[in-house]
Amino acid sequence: MACPPPRSTKRSAKKKKASSSASGLLRGLVRRLVGKGAIAAYGAVAALGSAAYVPQLDQARQWAISSSTQWLQQQAPVQTLQHWLAQIQGTATDWQDRFVEIARQSRGGAADAGAGQVASSSAGGPANSAAQSPRAGHSDKGSQGFSDCAEQLPASAPLSAGSVGTSWMPVTLCSTGFAVLYSGLSKTPIVTVERLSRQRLQNAAGLQRTDHFYADARLRASYKAELSDYQASGYDRGHMAPAADQSSVTGMAQSFALSNMVPQDPTHNRQVWSKLEADVRKYAKRARGNVFVYTGPLFEGQTPTIGRNQVWVPSHLYKLVFDEQQQRAWAWVLPNRADVQLGAPMSYAQFVQRTGRNFLPHLH
Repeated sequence: MACPPPRSTKRSAKKKKASSSASGLLRGLVRRLVGKGAIAAYGAVAALGSAAYVPQLDQARQWAISSSTQWLQQQAPVQTLQHWLAQIQGTATDWQDRFVEIARQSRGGAADAGAGQVASSSAGGPANSAAQSPRAGHSDKGSQGFSDCAEQLPASAPLSAGSVGTSWMPVTLCSTGFAVLYSGLSKTPIVTVERLSRQRLQNAAGLQRTDHFYADARLRASYKAELSDYQASGYDRGHMAPAADQSSVTGMAQSFALSNMVPQDPTHNRQVWSKLEADVRKYAKRARGNVFVYTGPLFEGQTPTIGRNQVWVPSHLYKLVFDEQQQRAWAWVLPNRADVQLGAPMSYAQFVQRTGRNFLPHLH
């Protein structure tokens, strides 16, 4: 029969086991505390790091979005889509304005009409111009006729948007020192008209040229030229109503709108055309009364274009001078080339036959 171990031995074993359990609990507790501390420390470091780098990360995100947007906008398909949407919007506005005009006429209103006749067949234009659908000429700001600048036109020869075909998408624009019959098709003037006199040119002599060109805000996007169209095109932004003719600060500023410009050969613009403008001013200073000057482009044959908005490049430029007191007129029609020489003017009858544009029907 086995004897139980002595009491003292059993008690010491229990004491040892209890001691070992206590140290294990302590070690487990320490481990837990250390683990939680490490997690807390990591969390604190991560929080501090994210607080420090979030602005930089946000800036990087904004930069990426901006760069991507700019890149997309520069792609030809996107630009074409934007241009197409602008044309669709312009067409919708045209039809709305046309219905308004029809409703106005049905109530007895008379459409703006003028005696000046312009033959649309003399215009030429890009190969796809025949496919352009006719649009109304009363759809833009400033398309309400020349009532605000009637003094720029001879009383015996009014001018209106109705004097050209609707396929030109004509718009009438009034400025302080000149009137513009503008084409939303070619993105250039059809004709500009200004009234010169000795007093006006004396006032103009003291004004400083501004050279601040800008797109005309009076025109909808699908009708107008932009500065970017002329950049690196090889052509000058050629004034139709000259800056040197303007007798006020406002008129000077308005003469630099692109609605007063055509793409012009640089040598032609700065030499022969500049001399012609100066010669017309000399005559107007000697004249006894008002001298009206009609200036514009012709588009004959295959017409090149410049820029995203396809601004038409004229084959010729014309300048018609009408002395109101003497009731006579003469003109020049010059090719838009560098090698052109300024010769003798043609008669008004020759001008009408050459261009098909009868601005002064009472003389013809």
